[in-house]
Amino acid sequence: MSIPEDLFLSLKDENDELQRQLTDLNYLIELREEELVELKNSSGVIAETQSKLERNLLEIEQMQNQIAIHQQQYVGAVKREASTEQELLVSIETEKAYFTIREEFESAKNAITDLHHQLKDATYLYKENIDLKSKIAELESNLELALLDNQFLKEDIQNVSTGNAQKFNEEK
Repeated sequence: MSIPEDLFLSLKDENDELQRQLTDLNYLIELREEELVELKNSSGVIAETQSKLERNLLEIEQMQNQIAIHQQQYVGAVKREASTEQELLVSIETEKAYFTIREEFESAKNAITDLHHQLKDATYLYKENIDLKSKIAELESNLELALLDNQFLKEDIQNVSTGNAQKFNEEK
């Protein structure tokens, strides 16, 4: 039984496309692995996100294994036209799953960035609070000193007034 040449060429083109997709996915896996290493070095706040990314990486590896299986099935598809349609459907689902994982990764990365900005803001507010408390304590101390000075001045004025009144009474 011989396979028509146009079917064979079509299947060969599809195999080449699957090879390109596999190469793209392998490249993306390498990128995700590098990003995962960077995330592992981050603070404990992202431990949950890191776990999710590791699960995503496992899913990508499973997809890679599925693609390898599909490639083996593709060789058999040259002999069986019916299995070709099934392989294409699996490839489409794999690509959809990849884009879903990619969106989840971007979302997690944005969440980490937001947490980083919140931490910066909290640190700034904490420092500002300490500075304001210090300034308030300084102003309270200055106020107490001014009140004491005022009290001393009142006493001096009263002493001077009393002294002048006695002098005035003596002169009469």
